[in-house]
Order: sequence, then structure tokens, then C-alpha cells
Amino acid sequence: MKYFALLETAAGSNAYRLGASEIEADSTSDAVAIATKSAEPGCRAGVWPYQAVSGQAAPVTPDETESGKLYNVLAQPNGAVGTFTPDGQTLGSFGADAAGMCVTLQKFFNYRLGLIPTDAQPAAQPATPPVTSSSGGTVSSGTTPVSSGSTVSSGGTVSGG
Repeated sequence: MKYFALLETAAGSNAYRLGASEIEADSTSDAVAIATKSAEPGCRAGVWPYQAVSGQAAPVTPDETESGKLYNVLAQPNGAVGTFTPDGQTLGSFGADAAGMCVTLQKFFNYRLGLIPTDAQPAAQPATPPVTSSSGGTVSSGTTPVSSGSTVSSGGTVSGG
């Protein structure tokens, strides 16, 4: 199925913006795991499942890692320029992946719906690179990879006596 990330606009805001990159994943939880890599530190991520062709979504039987997962529904009733916010509904991956039901409900309501795990955790804060010093020298911590695939660079001068 195809998805786009829904990224929280600020930590704890409960408002989500649509990400720019398409995600293709076998399950909603796999898509959320990919989307979370794009979330700002301290913010949560969900997904907007979509179907490029008209008609009903084909049911996808959830595998054992997806089966039983619950998702809060995020709605974008103000159109493509609005943000997604919780609408009070919860969908589960029981007989079929929750994304298929979400796509079907989008057609019924005539606006976009997204999904976020009911137990979604904020994205981790980036690791702070260790800084060491020898007296009177310049310290540069270099470039440190972080789990999101981006890099963090830092460096500076430390004076010692």
C-alpha cells in the first residue's frame, strides 16, 4: 500500500502536516516506522494511506506483527491546505489492515484521513556527540550519523589552562 508521512507540527501539538515523500509499505505499522524517521525530535508521526486508483481498497490480511494494532484517526476536513487532527475514532488491524478501512472512510467522508498508533511515541532526541579536550587545544567532534539517516556536525574551540 502507499502512504505519505503525517508529521506533528510541534511537540505535543496534536496537529500533523503532510510529508512530501511517498512511502510504500506492506503494513500500516511498517509505514509508521518509516515515517517516524522523518519526525522532528520530540514529535510524533502517523501516515496517510492513499489509493491512486478509484474504487474500494483491496483488503490486506495483517501479518502477526500488524494484527491487533490500533490507530487513532487523524482527519483533514478543511481540505488539502489544512492540518490533520485527531477526530476521536480508532481503527484496528484485525480482519484486514486498518489502512484499507481508512481509505474507504476517506471516500465516504470526502476528506483525507490518516492513522497514528494509539501508543505513538515522540521521535528520539538526536544523540549529542561526545566532546573531549586536551589542555590548550581545539576540540572538534566531527560528523556523527544519527538513526534518521541525517548527520549532525558540531565542533568548537575549548581553551585549557
